[in-house]
Amino acid sequence: MKRLLAILSFAFAGLVAGWLTANLLLAFVPKCGYDCETRAFGVIFLSTAGGLFGFVLIGHLATRKRHLTVWLVAAVSTALSALMLLPAGGLYVWKLHGRYVEAEAARPVKPSLDFLHMTITTRAVQAYTGSDFGPVKPMRTIPQWQRCLVGTAQCEKRPRQAQMLCKDGVVYVDEADWRAFSLIPSENLPDAIALHSMDLCAGQ
Repeated sequence: MKRLLAILSFAFAGLVAGWLTANLLLAFVPKCGYDCETRAFGVIFLSTAGGLFGFVLIGHLATRKRHLTVWLVAAVSTALSALMLLPAGGLYVWKLHGRYVEAEAARPVKPSLDFLHMTITTRAVQAYTGSDFGPVKPMRTIPQWQRCLVGTAQCEKRPRQAQMLCKDGVVYVDEADWRAFSLIPSENLPDAIALHSMDLCAGQ
């Protein structure tokens, strides 16, 4: 009788662990019609069936030559559940982190007291290191249609550069490329004096 109850306990724990595993694996699967539903059903079936039969078999083998107690059955069920859920949980966290990175990349930059004025690139623009940090070197290319905020303009140095805050951080843009940025006054820091053009060194 004890053996039967233990097997039933392992079976129940396997079903629960399998169901939770399936939910973790399917957490970020898109809704795309019949194909996705078939795949989801397959994952749920394999997870629950694998949990059911795996827990029963392993639980029986692990307790076969030992005195059955409630604590022993609970300990074996917990250990098996952890072994099943940890990989699925790790995959869930990894996918969640990927979604977070994508969301951060899609989020536009926000104006601040150091970067008051919003712009958008009308073409790809080469960004550089600042002349204050040694010889000017190419850093990365700012893609077309990316929003960037204007910081300080170095009008007394050669080459003239404007400090810009884009999605990937602070970069410096040479004067020859300033006109590739189109101003968006409606997205400036509130109460900031609007720029009339991207000729940031006008009159200097």
